[in-house]
Amino acid sequence: MGWGENFTGQTGNGEFTQTGCYCVPTPTSVSGLTDATQISGGCCSTLVLHANGAVTAWGRGRAGQLGNGTTEDSNIPVQVIGLNNVVAVAAGYEHNLALQADGSVLAWGDNYSGGLGVDDSGPETCGLSSVCSKVPIPVPGVSNAVAIAASYYFSFALLADGTVMAWGADNTGQLGRGTGSPPPCECIDHAVPVPGVSGAMAISGGESHGLALLGDGTVRVWGSNQFGQVGDGTAIAPVPGPGCVCVGPTAPGGLPGPVSAASAGNHHNLALLGDGNPQAWGGNRFGQLGDGTTSPMTGCGCVPSPGAISGLSGVTSLAGGEYHSMALLGDGTVRAWGRNIHSEVGDGTQTERNAPVPVGGLSGVSDIVAGEATSFALIGPSHTLTVELAGAGAGVVGGPEGIICPAADCAARFPDSQVEILRAEAALGNGFAGFTGPCAGTGPCQVRMDADKTVTATFGPPKGTAITRANIKQGKKAKKRARRKPKPKATATFGFSTPGLVSDYQCMLVRPKAKRKKARKRKPRFAPCSSPKRYKKLRKGRYTFRVQARNALGTEAQPAVRKFRIRH
Repeated sequence: MGWGENFTGQTGNGEFTQTGCYCVPTPTSVSGLTDATQISGGCCSTLVLHANGAVTAWGRGRAGQLGNGTTEDSNIPVQVIGLNNVVAVAAGYEHNLALQADGSVLAWGDNYSGGLGVDDSGPETCGLSSVCSKVPIPVPGVSNAVAIAASYYFSFALLADGTVMAWGADNTGQLGRGTGSPPPCECIDHAVPVPGVSGAMAISGGESHGLALLGDGTVRVWGSNQFGQVGDGTAIAPVPGPGCVCVGPTAPGGLPGPVSAASAGNHHNLALLGDGNPQAWGGNRFGQLGDGTTSPMTGCGCVPSPGAISGLSGVTSLAGGEYHSMALLGDGTVRAWGRNIHSEVGDGTQTERNAPVPVGGLSGVSDIVAGEATSFALIGPSHTLTVELAGAGAGVVGGPEGIICPAADCAARFPDSQVEILRAEAALGNGFAGFTGPCAGTGPCQVRMDADKTVTATFGPPKGTAITRANIKQGKKAKKRARRKPKPKATATFGFSTPGLVSDYQCMLVRPKAKRKKARKRKPRFAPCSSPKRYKKLRKGRYTFRVQARNALGTEAQPAVRKFRIRH
C-alpha cells in the first residue's frame, strides 16, 4: 500500500496525480504486487524486492533509475533488467542499489557525483548533465556486503567484517572523512572505507549525513550537522567557500539505552531502543521528530539531542522520510507524523502533524518505508527470527533490521519470505566458531523468513553439554547355589547434546576398581563418540560417565557427568 506524492507515479497505483496536492491522500494498493518481500522508496521512484529475487520499480525514470533500459516514467511496477538473485534493495535520490546473494552490489540510474561507484567514462548518457546507467552494473571494489543504503548522490555498503564502504557525493562530509571534498570534484567515484567506524550492524543515509548502528547498541553519525543531525547537542551552520563544515563519525549524546534499529531522514534521525521505545533528533521544522513541537525557522530549526517521541511504545520499526516519519507498532498498525503537504502522513489530510497520528485503513502491516514524500506499508504475514548465543566465548550478532544480540534485542519479526542477513563479531580475545540452524558456517548468515526460525551463534569452544537421556539396565542376580556367576549383561546408554556448533564429542567411562591384586590398571581416557553412546557387559560396581564437546576453537572445559551403579 502506498500514499503521498504521486506526480511521477511513485505510489505505483497506475495513475499520475498532477493536480491539487499531487498526491494520494490515503493508503492505496500498488498495482499488481502480490509477492513483495521488501520495499525501498527514494526521491521519486520506488523499488520492490520479490520472493523469487527479482526486482520491480516505478515512478520517475529520467535518469534510468527504473533499470528497464529506458528513461520513461512509469506509474506501475516494471521489471528491472537482469536481477534474479537479489536479497536487498535500496532506493536513492535518482539512483538505486541491489545486494545480491553472493555479497556483490549492483547500481543503476544517475551517476552524478559518482553515486554508482564508477567514473563518468563508464555508463551512458541519459540526456542529463551527468551520465547514468539504464540497467544495473556492478559496483567495483565492493564484495561480501551484507547491507546497502542509497541517498542523495551517495551510497553505503556494510561489509561482513563490520566496515562501511562509501562512495559518491562528499560536499558535506557524507563519506565520513570529517572534511568535504573541495570543488570542482565534491565526490569520490569509487568505494572507500568510512574511517573510524567498525563493528557496524546497520547503515542508513540522510540528505547530507550518514548513520551506522554498531554491535554494542550505540550509534555513529557523520557529515553535515547544520540541523543537529549528529545529536551531540550542537548544530553547525554552513559557511561560504570551498569545502564544508562537517564532522566525522560521532556518537549522539544522551541515548538512554542500547539501540536495536536506526533510520536516517533527510535532516533527522530515528532510533529504536531495545525496549520498544523510540528516540529522535535533528531537524524539526515540520514536526518530524514527533515530540509535539515544531522548531522555529530561526536558528537551526532543530532539536540537536535525542529525545522521546510522544505517546509511542511497543514500536517494532521506524522509517524516516524527507520531512516526515513513521512507526510500525507490534499490533500491525502504523503511526506517522511530520510534514503533510503531499499527504505523506496518510491521514487523509494535508495538515502538518508534530505528534504521531494513526494511518487509516491499515492493519496486518509487516514492514514500513518512508520515501522522500511518499510512504509505503507491506501488508501480510510476518515471522519471528530469534538469535541465541552459545559457547564459552563472547561476541555479538546483528542485522540491518532490528536485531542486536545481546546488546539490545535477540528477536524481531520480519515479512514473509524476506531474507535477513546476520553477521557475527567475536569479542576481543575470543573467536567465532559459526552459525547453526537455518544457516551454517562462519560467514554472513542469510535466512529466508518463510517461518519462525532460530539461529544460534557459537563463540569460543563449546559450553553446556547436557546428558539428555540415561538408560541403565541391570544384569541378572546370581542364584545362591549356582556353580558359576552369570556373565555380566548390564548396559548403560546415554544421549547428550550441546547448544550451538559442535564438530564432535568425546566420552569417557570410569569403571570400578578391579578386585584382583595383579589386575592391570588402565587409566580412563576420553575417546571419540556420538549420541547415543552405549556401554555393554558392565560388571557390578560404581561408574562415572563423562562427555565433552569439541569444535574448531577448542574443547569444552567442563564435561557433563553422570554417576550410576550396577548392583549385580
